[in-house]
Amino acid sequence: MVFEEEIVQIAESIWMSILNLPVEVDHEGKAKVGAAGERTLTGCVHLTGDWEGAVLLFCTQALAGRAASIMFATELDELTVEEIQDALGELTNMTAGNVKPLLPGSSRLSLPSVVEGLDYNLMVPGSKVVAEVGFSCEGHPLIVSLLRKKGDT
Repeated sequence: MVFEEEIVQIAESIWMSILNLPVEVDHEGKAKVGAAGERTLTGCVHLTGDWEGAVLLFCTQALAGRAASIMFATELDELTVEEIQDALGELTNMTAGNVKPLLPGSSRLSLPSVVEGLDYNLMVPGSKVVAEVGFSCEGHPLIVSLLRKKGDT
């Protein structure tokens, strides 16, 4: 199963329809999140059932803040950390919700989790990346990853 094309369509649709922000596919592989000194947020939604894995969204704090300010119709400097994390969690949940119907069998989504920091590595033990697409949004990197439990076919 190759999901890159579907991930592109899902991300473009969500970011444009919800935020009115275009995302552009990074065909050159330059989309990197977590540069030295740059705060990063990662949203994660787990899939359980017939197909087990996770959907991850990686972005800069600046992009997550921009998305939150649009979602909450609030100036960036008036947002709380929780609102920024909530916005990324919701975007991750929407992405996972659109990926779920593409998967075989029946799967359920977990509540979204969000990690934020300067220097961290988020891993989902026992999983492997089956699709990953990098994007650029207003000059900020955005990466969407689909992970699957190792050993599942």
